[in-house]
Amino acid sequence: MSSTQTTADEVQQILSEYGKSDDPWDPDIERLKNLISKVSVDERYKLLSSITDSDGDTLLTTAARKGHTELCVTLLSSLPSADRLKPILVDNYTVLHSAAWMGYKGTVSGILNCLTADQQLQLLFTQSIFGDTALHKAAQRGNTETVRALLENLTPEQQIQLLFTQNIDGNTALHVAARWGHAETAKTLLDNLTPEQQLKLLSAQNDQGMTASVTMRTLKHYQIEIDYRVNYRKFAIFT
Repeated sequence: MSSTQTTADEVQQILSEYGKSDDPWDPDIERLKNLISKVSVDERYKLLSSITDSDGDTLLTTAARKGHTELCVTLLSSLPSADRLKPILVDNYTVLHSAAWMGYKGTVSGILNCLTADQQLQLLFTQSIFGDTALHKAAQRGNTETVRALLENLTPEQQIQLLFTQNIDGNTALHVAARWGHAETAKTLLDNLTPEQQLKLLSAQNDQGMTASVTMRTLKHYQIEIDYRVNYRKFAIFT
């Protein structure tokens, strides 16, 4: 049996134990580092993208879902910078989606910090089969600090583009936060926008013609007050 196959078998064994564990057990990172270092870069990519557990999850996916930041960073850092996005994008519901859904701010930041600026953008704008970005998933769960982590390294223009990204139902992340009643998250999504931009985002319609502001009022999660001052509209949101 080749050393590569032996390494693959050992990683498979670790993943099988790791994925089935309900406790916060974290695999021996030093052991994994040693195993991965024994194979070529091409084989490392295969180890991270092809070996899955009974649920179809890779080692990287499982680490993100459990919030094991150090393991995520270790696995990604074992690849050349130019190749680090490949094992993340094996599925449109990426490891960033998983970490954002679970509210693991540190894991989200750790994953993004392993990538170049261009790779970060590609990942942040990756949409699942339902059209959700990682920002949608964080907003749905009311993971406010994770929302901040997803937005913090973007330029104002990039933030606006991501905030206006719609899923297959036409919902922005703000629609989603409003739908599930996450007031603090909704405020955070609007924080860095000008009054005019806030109004535009609050007025964006989904496929049912619903705006985030109407959703807020309909669900009685928020009170929206619109003040007309100095020839423009200024929004203030109160819980």
